[in-house]
Amino acid sequence: MSAILQFDGVDSFYGNAHVLHGVSFSVSAGESFAILGRNGVGKTTVINTFLGIARHGKGTVAFHGVRQPAIRH
Repeated sequence: MSAILQFDGVDSFYGNAHVLHGVSFSVSAGESFAILGRNGVGKTTVINTFLGIARHGKGTVAFHGVRQPAIRH
């Protein structure tokens, strides 16, 4: 099964604030997936990176195999 959503070594930023460091996971069709953690550990930033609200400067974000370009800072 190929991944619907894939993060591979993703670093994400809000301005100069480096929030995600090397995040990797994949979600395939039919799978359940949860992001858990205390306040301030990057749960919302994972979603915002996928949506393009937080920029990712390293790694790969892909949805149905289509890669989102990283924004270098």
